[in-house]
Amino acid sequence: MKHIALGLVCSLFIGFSGAEAQTKNNSIPDPATYVPTVKPVRISPEEAPIIDGVLDDPVWEKAAVIDEFYKVAPTLGHPSEKTRVYFAYDAEALYVAFEAFDSEPEKIINRIMTRDGEVWRDDMIRFYIDPFNTGLGGFGFDINALGARLDRIIQKGRTPIDEWDTIWDTEGRVTDEGWVVEMVIPFRSISFDPENSDGWGLLITRELAHKSEEIRWSSIDPGVAKFDFRQPGRLVGVQDIEQGLGLDVELLGTVIASRDWTNPRDDDVSIEPSANIYYKITQSLTGLLTLNSDFSDTPLDTRQINTGRFSLFQPETRDFFLQDAAVFEFAGDIFTGSPNGQPFFSRRIGIVNGEQVDLKAGLKLSGEIKGVELGVLSARMGETDNLESQTLSVGRASLDVLDNSRLGFIATNGDPTGNTNNSLYGSDFIYRNNSFMGGGLLQATAFYMKSLSSVADDESFGIKVDYPNDKWTWSVSATEIGEQFRPALGFVNRPGIRDYGASWHRRFRTRDGWYQYWQFGTSHDYITNFDGEMQTRKNSLNFDVELRATDRIGFRLYEGEEVVNAPFLLPTGIVVPSGRYNANGAFASLRSSFSRPYGTDSDIRFEEYFGGERLRTKLNGSLRPSRYWNLNVTWERDQISVPAGDVTVQIYALENVVNMSSDVSIETQAQYDNISESFSLFSRMRWEVRPETEVFLSLGHGAIIRYDDFPRDFRSLQTQLVLRVGNRFQF
Repeated sequence: MKHIALGLVCSLFIGFSGAEAQTKNNSIPDPATYVPTVKPVRISPEEAPIIDGVLDDPVWEKAAVIDEFYKVAPTLGHPSEKTRVYFAYDAEALYVAFEAFDSEPEKIINRIMTRDGEVWRDDMIRFYIDPFNTGLGGFGFDINALGARLDRIIQKGRTPIDEWDTIWDTEGRVTDEGWVVEMVIPFRSISFDPENSDGWGLLITRELAHKSEEIRWSSIDPGVAKFDFRQPGRLVGVQDIEQGLGLDVELLGTVIASRDWTNPRDDDVSIEPSANIYYKITQSLTGLLTLNSDFSDTPLDTRQINTGRFSLFQPETRDFFLQDAAVFEFAGDIFTGSPNGQPFFSRRIGIVNGEQVDLKAGLKLSGEIKGVELGVLSARMGETDNLESQTLSVGRASLDVLDNSRLGFIATNGDPTGNTNNSLYGSDFIYRNNSFMGGGLLQATAFYMKSLSSVADDESFGIKVDYPNDKWTWSVSATEIGEQFRPALGFVNRPGIRDYGASWHRRFRTRDGWYQYWQFGTSHDYITNFDGEMQTRKNSLNFDVELRATDRIGFRLYEGEEVVNAPFLLPTGIVVPSGRYNANGAFASLRSSFSRPYGTDSDIRFEEYFGGERLRTKLNGSLRPSRYWNLNVTWERDQISVPAGDVTVQIYALENVVNMSSDVSIETQAQYDNISESFSLFSRMRWEVRPETEVFLSLGHGAIIRYDDFPRDFRSLQTQLVLRVGNRFQF
């Protein structure tokens, strides 16, 4: 049987390799060296097009045009449909129009209408620019066939930040030949270096969702992620443009009506003015002053229940901190898999021990000056019954060195709790070789940090070498985090360790068949204390397959061991004693294609867990029957049985979006878990009257629901109604 199984595996290997070899096409440019360029046509302000989704403006007849696109998924080749893009600019804005031809226009998917919605689920265009040519990130503009738009910050090795917003406009429509979109990006809305003779990095990607096909203008290596600026095209020749005074003033007025339902009941109504003032100190360096910052539109955090030994990481969702967040990123993607050891974690500002603290004033500088990318943030926090006012600051600088490499520095100062005098300084170096071993990318990252505190000083350092390419991917890393390494503005949940990691996978693509690719590989993590004694060991065998329709299935088999040096508590107070425990298990996941009106992103895990067993199930279902309604429901069940007892964690979450139009939407979130027994409801209406004017109305409600007695026992805690009107003035 073993010989038969081995023969089958070898046959599959040869068959898949042969299918991959068939994808080679001599008429396709070399992905490793292909760098297309476009030079927009200069027009007068009177020639500026009307953004209405109709290409009847004379300007498009004289605009620069590109139409040389290549398919990168499911395989590299020529696209099944033609795409044409027009470029023009005047002193104030860049104008772009897209003609996305489609032989089956009746099949075009356009179910997303919400501003900042999940337009990547539809037939859509990605227009990403890197104005500073960092090769690490930039600004992203996504548009679907309806003209629904999403703006985002793109950052190397990280999930795009969709909470970022700027002023721009689009309009789109479906035609008998496909679909058309017009777009305008005011130069006042982005930061850039006007002296950059190399132009801007530019990525243009078209997603044919109904054909599961991805088409690109540049970065045509299938192994390069669609958010990666390592091989961008060039947008050149944009010069003599105006950004006015470089002053934007955003004024907001917020009326808050709240009710505290606890005895004695307390009602309150308040008016809270706030302002954000943006000033371009130079055309490539922007200052932002925020006064009495308003975070009323921040969505609910994803509900998490801690069933382990170490504190959980909760990503940032507040607009002020997400603006230009990529500038403050440190050490590339070293902290992508595990956030332990990050020097700066913006949620430390304004949230202390789970308590909200007002941000009275904040100052931020971000951009580039004389070839140095700069980010500075200083925030003055308000007082509470338990905290005195604190000033918290972080500074980050990085510059290009050698060829495609980057040297950076970071410093922080302040302790949100006020308990210590705390600061940190550090440096990172990212080396990139885009033609390693015949064209693959090799990246090496090294960093060093030291935290200084009135309690103790300590350091952290590490290195990671990556070969992140399509056919072969591998990485090795080593990190040390000192026992007393405690940056008060960072995130450390496991100090006093040495962490060694390695992983690899081999991917096989096919031109035809029921799948796009399959891959297998292994990953390894080994953590010790400073005496070299093992604390955590985990080795996994990984298998993934992406089907022709972009459904993705994954399997993991892993073995490992955990050493618990001090007892800790599971939810409900169950004690896990010190000891050495096996951590073997299996994991399976299913993510369905985004192109369907229904789908799932679910997984299941079964493993040995601290002397017992654990079965964790996440079931997710989404429904998008039309552009006017989207629904997403998630249920998580974590069933743990250890020698000291049993505990079952259940989390319920619902997200519902109703679109009145592309400018008016109502989003509702509801969450509940059986451990805290807390229920949260947050519903918000957003009306974008015009790109610079917005009306926001929200209703939030918190309650305690006894899990065993629902719905009989429902105790309201607090209700809050918020009306906010804001307008951004550009000078």
